[in-house]
Amino acid sequence: MSSQEYFAQVAGDWDRLRAGFFPEAVRVRALELAGIGAEAAHGRQPVVRTAADLGAGTGFLTEALLGAGLSVVAIDQSPQMLAELRAKFSASGRVTLLEGKAEALPLPDASVDYVFSNMFLHHVDDPARAIAEMARVVRPGGRVVITDLDSHTFDFLLTEHHDRWPGFARADVEAWLRAAGLAEAKVDCLGENCCASSCADPCGENSQAQVSIFVAHARRPLVRASGLADPSAVGARARSFFADAAPLLCAESVLLAVSEALGVSSPLIPRLATGFCSGLARTSGPCGALSGGVMALGLALGRGSGRESLDPAYAAVQEYLEYFRATFPAEDCLGLTGCDLGTPEGQRCFRDTEAKQRVCLPVVEAAAAQVARMLAEHPALAETHRSS
Repeated sequence: MSSQEYFAQVAGDWDRLRAGFFPEAVRVRALELAGIGAEAAHGRQPVVRTAADLGAGTGFLTEALLGAGLSVVAIDQSPQMLAELRAKFSASGRVTLLEGKAEALPLPDASVDYVFSNMFLHHVDDPARAIAEMARVVRPGGRVVITDLDSHTFDFLLTEHHDRWPGFARADVEAWLRAAGLAEAKVDCLGENCCASSCADPCGENSQAQVSIFVAHARRPLVRASGLADPSAVGARARSFFADAAPLLCAESVLLAVSEALGVSSPLIPRLATGFCSGLARTSGPCGALSGGVMALGLALGRGSGRESLDPAYAAVQEYLEYFRATFPAEDCLGLTGCDLGTPEGQRCFRDTEAKQRVCLPVVEAAAAQVARMLAEHPALAETHRSS
């Protein structure tokens, strides 16, 4: 019997069976390692919202992801499991159900912010290919989290529960993550067991079997293999922040996207950019994308003390301003949008003319990409990346 046939048979009873195999702590730790909730904990407005749950089953992880406020793309090769999911979660409006295989995920490139795979990899024909697919569909800066079984010798899991693999060596999983182009790959013991002595019912006479569970996690970098920021990825990231259902604003989006590319994380980002948004806070001042770019250049090239030279930052800002003037018809918010955001009439103008979609989103994306391009080409930063 194939694993697909097995899950078709047990779909209606899977919640009870699953409870005997692995505990709630598995998904709690998985979400922690993905960093879900970290933005709110640092006083940062959350902007990342979409997770793929691979081998979703009846929704063990999907339930937790929805509880954390995310939208979920639940993928499973079993129509019966998807039917159980649909019955549970269709009313939420935040679950998309897709039938598909791990080695050919039915998702576009860079389309989700997180990928989770819980107790799924050992059912996959080609685990390395499945991990490469996870890396393909996660967005730059996004995380992949896998929880699965360590190598074991319990044949009943293969014969009775139709596992494809008897667990995995952690070194192999880490190598697959790195081969897929993911960064910060790490595989650790989760501190939990599958099929421990407490699960006498589902495990039957094998109830004393205990298989340790590992957790593997890695991040898709916002940088090229050389270590220099990919301008298109940084621009797309800034645009996604600005286009989110609970969006950051223009200066905030540019600063946060570039800071991520530089590997800078701080509770001050993006909040220190807020006052520069909407044309210097609705005064028809400089475009927020322009201001956010200047702040990002200062983050990378600014001084740490009064003894350091002003020249690197000043030269970069001047170059960036020249680019902005050559690319866009104006430097100020009013000139770009035709709307004075400091007045109720101007705010209505901004909405009615769809200025955000027409003007601001493209400007934010282009501005962030240009800053990343400049930093990638900057001699001092290039040397820093080469030596790190």
